[in-house]
Amino acid sequence: MKQFSLLVLILTISFATNAQVQKPGIEWMHYSTEKGDLDVPNGSEQQTATAVFDIDKDGINDFIITERQKSPSVVWYKKNKDKWDRYILDNDALKIEAGATFYDIDQDGDLDPVFGGDSRSNEVWWWENPYPNYNPKIPWKRHTIKKSGLNKHHDQLIADFDGDGLGELVFWNQSTQTLFLADIPKNPREIEEWDLKPIYKYAHDSEMPQYGTVPGWKKTNEHEGLAKADIDLDGVLDIIGGGHWFKHLGDHKFSANLVDAKYAFSRSGAGQLIEGGRPEIVLVVGDGIAPMYLYEWQKGTWIPKSLITEVDNGHSLDIVDFNGDGHLDIFNAEMRFSKEYNPDAKMRILLGDGKGNFTDYIINEAYSNHESKIADLDGDGDYDIISKPYAERAPGIDIWLQNGTGSPLSTIKGVGFNKPIGLQLYSLRHEFKNSVPEALQKIAEMGIKQVEISDYYGYEPKEFKKLLKKHKMKVPSMIFGWERFKNDIDILAKEAKLFGAKYVGIGWMPHERGNFTVEDAKRNCDEMNHFAAECKKRGLTFFYHLHGFEFGDANGQPMIDFIMNNTTDNVTFEMDAMWTLYGGCDPVWLMNKYGERIKLIHLKDLRWGSGPIHTGSAPDPTSVILGQGQVNFPAILRLAKEKGTEIFIIEDEAENALDQIPQSLEFLERLR
Repeated sequence: MKQFSLLVLILTISFATNAQVQKPGIEWMHYSTEKGDLDVPNGSEQQTATAVFDIDKDGINDFIITERQKSPSVVWYKKNKDKWDRYILDNDALKIEAGATFYDIDQDGDLDPVFGGDSRSNEVWWWENPYPNYNPKIPWKRHTIKKSGLNKHHDQLIADFDGDGLGELVFWNQSTQTLFLADIPKNPREIEEWDLKPIYKYAHDSEMPQYGTVPGWKKTNEHEGLAKADIDLDGVLDIIGGGHWFKHLGDHKFSANLVDAKYAFSRSGAGQLIEGGRPEIVLVVGDGIAPMYLYEWQKGTWIPKSLITEVDNGHSLDIVDFNGDGHLDIFNAEMRFSKEYNPDAKMRILLGDGKGNFTDYIINEAYSNHESKIADLDGDGDYDIISKPYAERAPGIDIWLQNGTGSPLSTIKGVGFNKPIGLQLYSLRHEFKNSVPEALQKIAEMGIKQVEISDYYGYEPKEFKKLLKKHKMKVPSMIFGWERFKNDIDILAKEAKLFGAKYVGIGWMPHERGNFTVEDAKRNCDEMNHFAAECKKRGLTFFYHLHGFEFGDANGQPMIDFIMNNTTDNVTFEMDAMWTLYGGCDPVWLMNKYGERIKLIHLKDLRWGSGPIHTGSAPDPTSVILGQGQVNFPAILRLAKEKGTEIFIIEDEAENALDQIPQSLEFLERLR
């Protein structure tokens, strides 16, 4: 076993009067290239970009490091027991800038990285993931996105910015002072240059006085930084960057909305750091010395709040719920350029309380950080850190594992999932319009023997029961409308018993769409308690299907906590994995906290680049083949086994669900 060292968290201070200092009991295992835990990426001191995602689909995140002086320009690392194996991704010498994103560009079921050229290159590229055929010495195939025009592309991001359920690429092109957007082509392997749409342009003539100090090479009014959030709560993701946020208007047009003209040259982040209302925006200097600000929207004005008065080249920024308390936290780390420069460079997490107060939690000092990332690097379900230096101590890598590697949670192997898999018939709603018997036949041919019903598709209950019986399909659960529970519960119960269902539930709480309030939640919880009691009298178990809008704020506490606390144990829940994640809640967190009340799970995956959106509505293409989206199914199913979840139902809302469902079944077989 490779040698490792322990770094105990050494400093915790509070700098907000209402913040409670709570020092996590964490020890960080430190792995590094200096100690031989992994090979050095290359011979360059200018390591530029970092990307973290599951390259080989084994349930454990891998990471990519790029550089711009020597070859290989791109390498990736895969965890192998107590070390990481290095693979060449591109052996050519490329002039790669900071910033990275990833997406399933070619729609073949695996994720592909995207990087852009620096001030000496006019190119942006994506690389074709060769899954499952990886060789440490064989590079991946590189494709161009842009190969004309001017240079420098600091920051890229792919997400669904127009509400069509598919991702679009946005990137800065600093030499043209332009923010570009591009739809991903249907045949990206054959296209040498994508159709780029300029959606915002700025000038180099003048600028507002900048915060703090900036490097001499920065151009006047230079813009950078990219993040995503539904800023105006209209159900469509917006772009944050360059001291602005950008709203989609239609036809590849966006409006530029000012946040802070003094902070166009900054790293960007966004999230519900003050719960309720619009998401907050965080801006921090990436190159230079300046404050970190949190911006809260108040009646059309972004009100800044200084979180750290002086950040020294804080080029690493992420917003996550680090400690699993349901409140978002801010990860930030500083750079060093020499042994003498910034000797106490800090890696920190600002632990949030959901009210805009933070505790400054210093993880380490004196390490150089550039584009460092916080993510689960060993598949045990907690956050770790990949730290990449620039200049000082480069080339090299530092990895910090939270309490070392614990029990496997996210890994594909060893899940031991052994429950029957059902299908929500809504998945084939398009096929049912043509022929109900033929649609059921297709389901039977997939080997599915249990289904969840929410409609009879034009048949009377007894006739629909006969169709299911023909294919020996059981019905463990059924979903009915709210009014039927309120006004028709006796007949509802008879129908449930006709089909042999144990669980009967509701898929939506009445409220004004996009505005689910505490008053709505309280009224609906009271009614659900009544529904559950009446169902229990009739030998049935009531459940509520979570639909994504239940994860907002309830007067200072998470809405989901309010719902759980205001419903009796007779009210059980069906967690829809996609809707939960799309609504901004981690399904793993939800299973950990409330798994005993979650008796049913909708197995549904969320396309990369989608969410968080809190409206409970989403385009059909957000639903993808299980294992090809953002949902951590190995972790969810491990916890479901532990917590006693009984019913597992695939639901696929894509128009081509009939093609996707067999592949989802194949994925679940890998988890057996």
